[in-house]
Amino acid sequence: MLPYYEIPPLKIWFLTIHPFGVLVATAVLLGSWLANKRTRELGLSEEITEGAAGYAIVVGFVCAHLYSAIGYFPERIAANPLYLFKVWDGISSFGGFIGGMIGVVYYLRKRGVSFWAYGDAIMYGWSVAWIFGRLGCTVAFDHPGSITDFALAMPYPGDAELPAGIRHNLGFYEAIWAVGVSLLFYTQRNKKHFWGWYLGVYGILYTPFRFGLDFLRAVDKRYFGLTPAQYAAIAMLGLTIMLFVKRSKADQSLEVLDDKRAPAKPKPMAKAQGKRK
Repeated sequence: MLPYYEIPPLKIWFLTIHPFGVLVATAVLLGSWLANKRTRELGLSEEITEGAAGYAIVVGFVCAHLYSAIGYFPERIAANPLYLFKVWDGISSFGGFIGGMIGVVYYLRKRGVSFWAYGDAIMYGWSVAWIFGRLGCTVAFDHPGSITDFALAMPYPGDAELPAGIRHNLGFYEAIWAVGVSLLFYTQRNKKHFWGWYLGVYGILYTPFRFGLDFLRAVDKRYFGLTPAQYAAIAMLGLTIMLFVKRSKADQSLEVLDDKRAPAKPKPMAKAQGKRK
């Protein structure tokens, strides 16, 4: 097994800094910086990427709580409907994905630019951000799995719901997965892909991984044997594959875009040369 040490929060006067919060803040800042960097490489507008990322964070955070409340804690809503508005109390990563996507689509449509181009730039940064976000879950050990003798498991300290023992730390497994996907994206950064490639690859790789991982959860709400995240994974995988195939047939490559229109197919060389004359 791997060692696990509970890191105490740092108190500075009236301020309490938790390791989870530090890592999540790092994820947001680093992911935004990488998305902007990728935006410049693609010849897109950093202003638009920053705006889209802001919508993704705000709408994603709200939807992350709503999905968590409705899917995992319906009894809390029944006891107090105002629980729906306590956005700081409980979040779901899949709810965040869905909300973030809604926010990005709304903003980019409002600006009249290509969702697929800017979505790829944002996803490039998000893949690295997910490493630090899930490292936050790792140090908090807030996704404990079942008892195991797996080499990458960690000693869980125990709480009111689960006894102490050697358990899967599911946040750590997702962090490892995110490292692999980030490296894959890095190796592909100079290769031409159709717009939407990074979005599609991320969704196709993450959804089955998360679907299988949820079977290891020690405590989770289940409906007919599956968690709310597993149902979302099934739906998201089907939608991602359908859009990925559709985009792959569009024959669009990575070229500099005008911010007010969708990507255009490259013009024939002879015609382009004739114009230069």
